[in-house]
Amino acid sequence: MKKIKIAIVGYGNVGKGVVKILENNKTQIEHRVGSPIELMAICDLFPIAEKAIYCKRYQDIIKREDIDIVVELIGGYEPARTIILESLKSGKNIVTANKAVIAKHWDEIFSTARRYKKLVYFEASVGGAIPVIQGLHEGLAANKVEKIMGILNGTTNYILSAMSKEGISFKEGLAKAKKFGFAEADPTLDVEGIDTANKLAILSSLAWSGWIKMDSIDTKGISSVTKDDVNFAKKFGYVIKLIGEASMGKNGLALSVGPCLISSTHAFANVNMEYNAVLIHGDASGDVMFYGKGSGQLPAASAVVSDIIFLARQIVNETAGKLPYVVADPSKKIKIMPKEKSSGTFYLRFSAKDIPGVLSKVSGILGRYNVSIASVYQEEPLSGLRKKVPTPIIILTHPTNHGNLDKALRMIDKLPIIKAKTVKFRIEN
Repeated sequence: MKKIKIAIVGYGNVGKGVVKILENNKTQIEHRVGSPIELMAICDLFPIAEKAIYCKRYQDIIKREDIDIVVELIGGYEPARTIILESLKSGKNIVTANKAVIAKHWDEIFSTARRYKKLVYFEASVGGAIPVIQGLHEGLAANKVEKIMGILNGTTNYILSAMSKEGISFKEGLAKAKKFGFAEADPTLDVEGIDTANKLAILSSLAWSGWIKMDSIDTKGISSVTKDDVNFAKKFGYVIKLIGEASMGKNGLALSVGPCLISSTHAFANVNMEYNAVLIHGDASGDVMFYGKGSGQLPAASAVVSDIIFLARQIVNETAGKLPYVVADPSKKIKIMPKEKSSGTFYLRFSAKDIPGVLSKVSGILGRYNVSIASVYQEEPLSGLRKKVPTPIIILTHPTNHGNLDKALRMIDKLPIIKAKTVKFRIEN
């Protein structure tokens, strides 16, 4: 009976979780694989307690002929890309949790895997413990995917949940997320929407069988969301979530990441704290929703070990690489809908001087660009602050062209009565 031999590159939080699961669930895992699994090497910059299997240079693992699966868990672009590509070329299969390298080098990685008849599994790159990659790739394989919509980042969802439930600011929510381990020391990739965009690119590339590049995704983070926005949204019956969305229409694939107003009755409205959710609409299946913990040591490690199990099964049965896991066709081009041609309904917050005629000037410019107003809300300022502090004016639009709206807002923001750049969030209907 063949023994499956694996090596881990990157022994951080997730790497330690993978080892923990492999040890604690050894009998169950090997039963499901149908063969023993042995951890042959752990590569990390810093020495580990298990000295017999420690190595500092990833090149030493790539050179070894007795390794079946390399588990890449270092994150980032390099040397992760090199480790994956060189491991494939040396006859090894890959399991990775690295959404950044998969999103950026999708075509190169999967073309290389196909050329060398090896496999790359990447369930942990999106949604932590949620089996959304497998669900999309296998469970919904009979469908033409029409839409993907998701809360894909646990850090931002934790912050927005805290802002909504506790009435705190973005800065306070971020500090709390850091305190409880839901945010990195440098949270830029999370709070500016880049992490969500990476995950949306992966899901979209898989769903529409072509490489969706990051620069095709209109991306905005949550740092501009204020507690006032959260409270105003509540007045209209909404909650604010960072949403990644891809939808296929007659004019191409529309892609966006940004703060979004979700109806309080929507299933996503109750996806709180570090939890993630993904909704996929197929032409035959209709709506299918995936929900679970999107971050944390063991949720991510759970997805990694599941990939090891499914990949190891194929190695045992000598089928690994005979068919590609992902079809990478460099010649396939997916038409991307330009942002300015997309349509939607929007939440707008204007910061204006409290003087007569402001609303008429704002609405007049919106009307000039065919932006129809659905609702207006304006709070009366405190008498002592009247004319000293900008007054927020909230407008919800009817469905409107995104390009026309942006032209109108550029004109409005130049008005002397407007004291700050207008805040614009999409409304999910």
